[in-house]
This record gives sequence, structure tokens and C-alpha cells, in this order.
Amino acid sequence: MDIEQVIDRSRRLEDLLRQYYHAKGTDLTQLVHSCDNRFPDDIFNKLNQITTIRQQLMEDEISISDSNNYQLFMDLCSECEVELMPRSSRLVWGVAVVLLGGITLAALGFYFYNWQHITL
Repeated sequence: MDIEQVIDRSRRLEDLLRQYYHAKGTDLTQLVHSCDNRFPDDIFNKLNQITTIRQQLMEDEISISDSNNYQLFMDLCSECEVELMPRSSRLVWGVAVVLLGGITLAALGFYFYNWQHITL
């Protein structure tokens, strides 16, 4: 079951690299090296570390859940997923929520102030 999580996390990173960074290649190592100039060195180093740990975990399937490398792999994957995800979508959703909240509060204030003057 743990090997499935390693594969799943690797595929998620591969999809992020293909979709948002236009990476080319068949495996994670090729994808990372095809777009290494598109992100900072710390992310590049983390991705290289992920590929190395992934290779070690895939070769040593017996003690994968007991390995310190497994937890390090999961932590690095989580950090890289957050850093590789474009922030513009979060910004757009934040602006949309603030605008909708502001319009709703303005409407509530208007009706609260003018309710006694409204006749149907």
C-alpha cells in the first residue's frame, strides 16, 4: 500500500510539471531536468532529492513503511506540490470571495438603513 502512495505522489508531481511548467519526458527525472530553469534552485534541489529517494524506495520495497526516507519523501512531495501549484488561482478565488462578501455586506447595510422607507 505504501508503494502505491509513492507512485501516486510521484504522478501528481509529474502532472504538475507537465501542466504548469510544460515539462517534457517520460519519468520524473526527465521532467525535472527539462524545466529546471523555470523554478528556483531550492525547488530544483528538492525535486532531485525526491527522484533519488523514489528510486531508493522502489528498489527496497520490503521495508518501505519503516524507512525514514519514506517520511522524508512524503514531506518533500507536500512541500513541492504547494510550491509548484500556481498561486494565481488562489489569488483569483480570494479576490472573488472578498468582492462577493463586500457586495453582500453593502446590500445588507442598504436594506437595513432603508427598510422602513420601502413600501410594497
